[in-house]
Order: sequence, then C-alpha cells, then structure tokens
Amino acid sequence: MFFKLPLLATAILATLAAAAPNAPPPPPGTNSLCCALPGTTNLCCSTVGTNSDPVISEFAAGLGVSLTNVLGNIGIGCTVLTVVGNTCSNTAVNCDSNQLGFGLINVGCVPITL
Repeated sequence: MFFKLPLLATAILATLAAAAPNAPPPPPGTNSLCCALPGTTNLCCSTVGTNSDPVISEFAAGLGVSLTNVLGNIGIGCTVLTVVGNTCSNTAVNCDSNQLGFGLINVGCVPITL
C-alpha cells in the first residue's frame, strides 16, 4: 500500500510534464500563418511599407486617405491568406483589422513566415 502512493505521484508528474508546452507562444507580431492573433488578419500584399514610402503615400492620396498619423507597416494590394491552400508570392503579413480607403489599405502590418 505504501508503494502505490509514490508510483501514483510519479505517474501524475510524468503526465503533467508531457502535457506542458515545449515553448512559450511567439510574441505578438511574430506569429506564423497558422495562428492569426485575435483582431488581426493574415494577408498577402503586393506592397508593404511605411507612410513615408512614396508608392504607399501616393496610393493613399489617390483615395483621399491621410496616413500622417499611421505608425508601422502599411499594406496595399492585399488578399486574405487562409491556412490551407494559399501561397504568397509577394509579402505575407499579419495586419490589424483596421482598413482604410474602402478596405484597400491595411494598417498595423507585421511580416510573417509562411
């Protein structure tokens, strides 16, 4: 009877150790395609840059959108990536679900690895 208790405790500890994750989750902005962060979308964008990038600023100006106060990366010409079947020949990013200019400009974008 006394030998069963240590064996039971050892079995429980071994089970908990096996169930524990091997690594902590990635920090925000470094997620992979499998796991879009809440409130974000994985996209494939033809152009990614900042508000000082001439291509992006001219595109936004053509839509009547000011990017002056937008910080971080901005994506234009984006399509949604799904977990299965999509590839991206341009720049894969994870963006905040904030869109400007009729949804043609995506803000808060962070590059991801497919």
